[in-house]
Amino acid sequence: MAIRSFTLPKIAQTKVLELLSEIPLPQYYRSYDWGNDRWESGFQDIVCLECTMIDAAKRNCITKEHLLQIARWGGHPSQDKITCRDRVNLPLYINGKYANWVEDSPVKGVEYLNPQMRYFGKVYQSKLLRFAMPWEYGAIDKRLCQVFGRGDPASQHTELLSLKVEYNGTRWDLKYQQTEWPSEYGTWIQILRMIASELNQSGMSCPHPEVMYARGLRKKGIWECADVEMALFSFASKAIGASG
Repeated sequence: MAIRSFTLPKIAQTKVLELLSEIPLPQYYRSYDWGNDRWESGFQDIVCLECTMIDAAKRNCITKEHLLQIARWGGHPSQDKITCRDRVNLPLYINGKYANWVEDSPVKGVEYLNPQMRYFGKVYQSKLLRFAMPWEYGAIDKRLCQVFGRGDPASQHTELLSLKVEYNGTRWDLKYQQTEWPSEYGTWIQILRMIASELNQSGMSCPHPEVMYARGLRKKGIWECADVEMALFSFASKAIGASG
């Protein structure tokens, strides 16, 4: 079901391959740590959110309660301010199958979401897409941009994105307004697709917890975009000395 094609410039592909030669992604996937989610406990909250959001997205009936569930999981600092339409229109699926635009223009996902909500910004919109279609989407956040984007030279490992972080005196955050958004989110999805494709072709299995197979969320050992993002998030967290 997953889309295996990707579109990236050659220089970006070279950077991705160099990254893959250096980072043991299965190891970082297993060491993912956020809130209640750890490999040993079967990524329990992630599994629950994926089941809930996939079901809602297939029926195109995402509501404010769904946004709040993701906000609670992510530690959103202003959950009481989140507003949205009574029913968020996000046509990811048509009759249970991927909408045509998902393959060619995945960035349309955030373009659909952004006008329909407030105080549920770019990071959380990417989380919603990640939970609603984990095979094709992954989240983006400040940690990933510190390590794979711009703005924090001390933490940067490989510049894959032109998205910038900035320091506000107490913490790093994604720069609020930048012309590279949302196009660079589309680039991020292409990167995740490429990495998933390379790992699957290499035979390097993703060590999913068994519950993901039992719930029908994954195929045995197959890397999906959300899995790659989790492994890269784990690597980024270690690189900047942060934890969930």
